[in-house]
Amino acid sequence: MIREEPHVIWSLDGFSKQDEFLRTQHTISREQIIKLREVITPDADDPWMTYSYDVPLDAWPAVEEILQCGPPDPCLYYQTSAIAAD
Repeated sequence: MIREEPHVIWSLDGFSKQDEFLRTQHTISREQIIKLREVITPDADDPWMTYSYDVPLDAWPAVEEILQCGPPDPCLYYQTSAIAAD
């Protein structure tokens, strides 16, 4: 059973491989996070993906299809994240 949806804003974050600074951010909708968790399996206690999860490049075709975010930048590594909504 999936807990009630938290009040968060999800995003796909791209961090520099050189200095680890955030370089890009793409907002993820509720509908997209539901689809995305079929590609990136969240922890059993985190069905709404409120923790950060690495996005492997081999999963990128499915991620791009869901998020329509374009190709990955080879200079970045990607993670999902969630922050509290107002």
